[in-house]
Amino acid sequence: MSPLLPPIASYARLIGEHAEIASRAARLATATARSEAAAVREALDELADALIEHLANEDREIHPRLMAARDGGVRISAQEARVRYETLAADWIALIEKWPSPRIESDREGFATESGALIERLYARIRDEDDLLYPAALASGQMALKG
Repeated sequence: MSPLLPPIASYARLIGEHAEIASRAARLATATARSEAAAVREALDELADALIEHLANEDREIHPRLMAARDGGVRISAQEARVRYETLAADWIALIEKWPSPRIESDREGFATESGALIERLYARIRDEDDLLYPAALASGQMALKG
């Protein structure tokens, strides 16, 4: 276990944020498949509002603690997750900047391809955190169950 520090996040809060982020990602995918560019852009911005701060908090507070854990399996899993997802927030920011509404309108297929790939990476990160990293943080006392 890493040095005992007060828990920095609650499992319940983070799981709730994951559910909200997944819901917004699904709305973006649906809007991309059948809406006008303004609706797609609105869904993209709504997802970004929930996502960017959440990822930054995890990358700053949760992952470093788990990467310092005494349990080698937890430490390795956290390090591997960090490598897999370290550019996810920056990649979302780049997508937002690259795709204003007129560009989405003119190249819906390109936007669908790029955003779809990022949504898949996002879902993979959520699965890894929900199934592996958050339970490890709970077990090591680095995360509170509620609060």
